[in-house]
Amino acid sequence: MKNIIILPLLLISVHLSSQSYVDATGADRFASTRALDDFNSLKTSIETEEASLENIKGSMYLNSEFQNSTVILNGEKVEEKTFLRYNAFKDEIEIAKNANQKTASNILMKSPNVAALIGDQFYQLIEISKNNKKETTYMLELFSNEDHALYLNNKKKFVDEKPAPSGLGGSLPARFEDQQFLYHFSKSKQMLELVNINKKSIIKLFPEKQALLKKFIAEEKLKFKDYQDVLHVFNTFPIN
Repeated sequence: MKNIIILPLLLISVHLSSQSYVDATGADRFASTRALDDFNSLKTSIETEEASLENIKGSMYLNSEFQNSTVILNGEKVEEKTFLRYNAFKDEIEIAKNANQKTASNILMKSPNVAALIGDQFYQLIEISKNNKKETTYMLELFSNEDHALYLNNKKKFVDEKPAPSGLGGSLPARFEDQQFLYHFSKSKQMLELVNINKKSIIKLFPEKQALLKKFIAEEKLKFKDYQDVLHVFNTFPIN
């Protein structure tokens, strides 16, 4: 475990209650000027990719399709229909006008007050410490209760073309590689930790329940090959 920092007010509370706008007749009108202005103010223009990606193996996206999504501003839904996708290489949320669009001309403004529900996955900006510097990155909330939260940080790493290991000619193509980082947030301590996905690291998160947790892990035959086993502990084991 490493990268321990204090997380100040960046874990926004999301209430997916509708915010309506009422016209002179008393009717709710979500497609109001105010709703559209709210949404437009959250867009940032981007330039079209100049470099060709044809010779690069893999994708910058976890899901290249734009999905019907909801933008959340200050804990409230922005009532404007939108289509979003997450660029895991650039750590950006791209905006489209419809689900069939292939490229995006706008991205969602990066702010701790702005989050997005893309399909059924909730993305929010979390502040972390990396290389002794603070930065924000989009994370998925996997688990949350009154004492703990668990977040998944999906990334795509670009690996340039390089010679084949055999040395007999040819080369390995440039590619995007998947990366996943798991973070645990202690609400009582206001502390965020980068967690290694292994038995020892998970047991250390709960020092007062180590013996019981070891027994639970053995009974459940958890191997911690990926974050799903960690999530199983948080969902099933009495961590509080």
